[in-house]
Amino acid sequence: MRDDRARTGPFKRLPVLHCGEELIPETTVIAQFLHRELGDAGALNASDNRRHDTLLSICNSDLLVPIGMLLWAEMLMAGIDLPKFAHATLARRSRTLDVIDEALGEWNWVAGFRKRPVTLADCFLWDELDKQRVVFGPRFSLDGKPTLAAFYEEHPGRETFESLLAAHPCQLTGRPGEAAAIENIQGFVADAEAA
Repeated sequence: MRDDRARTGPFKRLPVLHCGEELIPETTVIAQFLHRELGDAGALNASDNRRHDTLLSICNSDLLVPIGMLLWAEMLMAGIDLPKFAHATLARRSRTLDVIDEALGEWNWVAGFRKRPVTLADCFLWDELDKQRVVFGPRFSLDGKPTLAAFYEEHPGRETFESLLAAHPCQLTGRPGEAAAIENIQGFVADAEAA
């Protein structure tokens, strides 16, 4: 499928969004397109739109991409020390979540989404946090991250998201053997904690 540019776009990569006659490649470009098309951009002022774009960008680059790399590491990087890589990814994730928590606290994000319609950025962040929960299992924690903890627990779409995910379980990536890889990762980070 990747070699078919009519389906995968100019760079032959996924994800790609087909919307009518338009083909929109790349996660951040898709997110920005949907932010406008869903009406989020028109409902927010310029400052809040920049914050949403910033949040979408950091979720993609610092949460989504590292989880994908971790899940595919064994298959893509021969000889990698996967336990060490898993532990390093978990540590980086924790620092990233600290930074996101601080920014969202300064932006009064949780109070904001209680007053405004849910935006794509809200959904994207919740999904990325939930992926962290799935991959890191018991090591997933939002302790010491009060804004993110409130966001994750109080998200207006949480019940719907959880219901849909329970009814339609799916892989996080297309990696063969993903469930076993996640189990291994959870074992590696649990072993590192016990050591």
